[in-house]
Amino acid sequence: MDDGLDDLFGDEHLGQVPAVPDLPSVQRGLIQSTDDSRVSGCSQRIAWSNQGCIANLSVDGCSVTLRSLYCDPATGLWGLGKGDEAKIVALVHEGHPLKHVSWSHPGTELAVVDQLGNISIYSLLIAINRCTISRRCVLGAEDNLSTVVGLMWLHQERALPLYRPAVKAQNGQWVFGGSRFKQSGPHNPHLLGDHAGKNKAALVIVTRSGVIRLIYQGPDGGRWLDFKGELQCFSTAAELLTHAAVCADKDSSMLVATHSISMGIRIYRVEIDWPSQAFVIDHVSTIADCSSPNDADESRMASSLPYPEDQLHHLEIIPPQPDTRNKEAPAPLLLAFFRNPPDQTDHLSMGNDPSTSIVRWELNSSKPTLHPSFSQLASKRSAASNSTDLQSEVIFSKLPGVNVHKVIVAVQQLNLSTTLVFCTSDGGVEFRNRTTLDLLPRDDTLAQVSSIAQVGFGYPDGSPSLSPNACAIVTFDDNDDPTLRLMQMPQVYPHGSLDHEYPLNAYLMPKRLDIVEAVAEAFVMQFAISCSGYGNYHDDLSATMQLFQDQHLKGIDSSQAPRFINPFLRDVHSVSQLNIDFSGDIKTENYLKNSLHQKTLSMQYSLGYRGDEFHRSLSSKIAIAILQLRGVALACAMGLKPAPSGITPSGEAEFKRTETVRSFFGIISWTLSLMNYVVDEVFTLAAAMEENSAMVKVSSSEDAVTAKISELNTPALALVFVSQSRLLFKYIFRFFRGIALEITQQRSQDPTWRELGNMFSRSPVPLHQFELVLADADKSIRGTYESQDVSEADRRDIEKGMLITGFVSPKLWPAVENFLTNTVKSIKEEVNVAELYFHDVSWLGLSDDKASYQWRKAHRLDVIRKVELPEGARFRQCTRCCSVTEDVAPPRGTASWANMWRNCVCGNWWMGLEGDKMGNSMR
Repeated sequence: MDDGLDDLFGDEHLGQVPAVPDLPSVQRGLIQSTDDSRVSGCSQRIAWSNQGCIANLSVDGCSVTLRSLYCDPATGLWGLGKGDEAKIVALVHEGHPLKHVSWSHPGTELAVVDQLGNISIYSLLIAINRCTISRRCVLGAEDNLSTVVGLMWLHQERALPLYRPAVKAQNGQWVFGGSRFKQSGPHNPHLLGDHAGKNKAALVIVTRSGVIRLIYQGPDGGRWLDFKGELQCFSTAAELLTHAAVCADKDSSMLVATHSISMGIRIYRVEIDWPSQAFVIDHVSTIADCSSPNDADESRMASSLPYPEDQLHHLEIIPPQPDTRNKEAPAPLLLAFFRNPPDQTDHLSMGNDPSTSIVRWELNSSKPTLHPSFSQLASKRSAASNSTDLQSEVIFSKLPGVNVHKVIVAVQQLNLSTTLVFCTSDGGVEFRNRTTLDLLPRDDTLAQVSSIAQVGFGYPDGSPSLSPNACAIVTFDDNDDPTLRLMQMPQVYPHGSLDHEYPLNAYLMPKRLDIVEAVAEAFVMQFAISCSGYGNYHDDLSATMQLFQDQHLKGIDSSQAPRFINPFLRDVHSVSQLNIDFSGDIKTENYLKNSLHQKTLSMQYSLGYRGDEFHRSLSSKIAIAILQLRGVALACAMGLKPAPSGITPSGEAEFKRTETVRSFFGIISWTLSLMNYVVDEVFTLAAAMEENSAMVKVSSSEDAVTAKISELNTPALALVFVSQSRLLFKYIFRFFRGIALEITQQRSQDPTWRELGNMFSRSPVPLHQFELVLADADKSIRGTYESQDVSEADRRDIEKGMLITGFVSPKLWPAVENFLTNTVKSIKEEVNVAELYFHDVSWLGLSDDKASYQWRKAHRLDVIRKVELPEGARFRQCTRCCSVTEDVAPPRGTASWANMWRNCVCGNWWMGLEGDKMGNSMR
């Protein structure tokens, strides 16, 4: 029979179908991604939280992997950590394929949705790559009617910043301006503790069958509650929903847009009645004809091809923009993204790529009013007076459409939805205007800066997942392993006309350093936004800034390099409106509560850290020393709080418990070592000044001391003269005096307390002597300010300069000279200089000598407890400063450490490590 068929069709080779070549993995992933988004509006396989955790679904959809950016302690380079599988997810969903992951706005709760619409929620507690179950899903019937087609987390009731472009004034200073706007409701009325603006988590979902559901944390602990309502009923399969989008409106209601094949796009206004646990749903409009081609799609109109209704792959509602000065706030926008297949009329072109048509509507709200004649009727006056209670209407205005000659695979809203980011199929990332969808061009105006993208940064490759600050992305290689890609400046920079380009070696010459300064100010703006946002996350900014320095600032005159870092650090304090002058009567508790100081110091440290194999910059050393002192001060503050009831006598301080005071051994030892280090280094600087005075003067005493500071790379003098460190030292020493008094009066026979007392007595520099050092420095500084009539603004600038550079301002040189002569002379009379010289300070990490390097190589220091970790101990590592802490729970019953266990002293998350499990660096 086969032979007969061969005879029937002739040549046997004519019937063979040529093999279809394999598509590249990126294109296969794109096709799969767009197919998933066409079937359901909830198909996000990777999500980057505002805390920095990256969650992605496995290729088979059976598991979730968590990872984050981290700084490699060996090289100082940023990269992606190795993923940790959240095994609890597969167990909870019992093997059902997972389809969607989404983080809450604060970035600590992760929602995982499976194919059947089951939702489980997980929380980040201690480590950025570990989660715990917060809400188990209730497995329902195995049908697709409960499939989730739309999901939105509710915002917290807090104000977020919106900055105007930074403008360079004629005096060379940059001027920043902006306002803060509260996030539109609804909000979960239940708060986290008593913290105003920190509402508990809640999310709204829409299912394929038209059910809207609210899942939220209730008032009692972490229990999750839910209730639901019905948007619409369906009678045929064509009426089932494929996509839904939700956004908050200004009147604390929600706008919900749904799409189905037969019913087009329907718009609802939904309010949440929290006391009644119910939705108030109002169907306001229907767009039946959402398939007509738009103005921008002229090529499709010309070809008379039908609009691909069944290719809708994304629906997005852009919430109303905040009210700005003298401008009416733009109304909400509805965007429908349709994937257009390649032009079928061009049969010969095999390289024709699909494109995206964006259909847009403006959603204006209008309050209905009664005709004036109703007010003339006595019986209707009450009704007329209540006309303000009538439900507002939504009026649709169709806007010109936009055609993008690529497939848009992801959309992200930035800066309170004033900027949209499109991730496209060719690996590109486009920043577009919210209202017009025009591309935001790279601007060569160096006197006005609005964003990182505006000053010339872009992506070499792209992917659907952007970082919270939109300056890093995650791509997948052929094995579906994630790779980090950072925003970067191109090797040539267009300036002036488009026909002239300045290559790298030209625009980094001193005459082109205004570009570098503009780049610094762009990072300042983004850092300020991230500090005031939900997650306070800026590791992606640190990595991008490090890459910029490595690519463009190496090899230029070292005296010009600070033109990037110093302006950044200087203006970060300005735009954040931080008070950094603590010379007056400042309450330390207020300083400790202000986390902005911690964030700026953390960034300052990160910019000067290049791994344990290299010396840290002086600026970086100052930052980490103050951060460590801040951590010690926080421990002291919690030690002074009353112990938990039932453990100690009522009202007794926590530190008086013997179990608690043991945990202070490492902290006290570290602080005393730092105190001895500062005094020893100050003696060296005083000797250098004295030696310079005895010689034939070829330089001033000020120059001699400055040169010695640079040679030793020591932050000691700055730690005495910077008011932040003095403030922390004084607070810590008050606590230490309380411990010493407790030992003398009541605990002299207790072995634990006696050992603590021996620790104080063995210090080469007595505690009271260092307090006199701080008092003398404080007195000299105040006297210098008064004698020179230094204004408050100048004092802030002086403090800022010392904090950033590590060098004392020339205006304070009289105070320095008095300190290095008179104060040092009085200290030497009370200190055993020989013991001080041999006192081991290598474990502080502030010296660049061989002993300090060898100690770091051989030991691990717990940055929280300030004790050496034993061999083989499990530990967690900070993703930014690379400090470590033992991977154990806080000792039971000690409140002193419970609140400090979650984050590093620099404010960043811990990353749990299994052994020495690390990822690969970015380069």
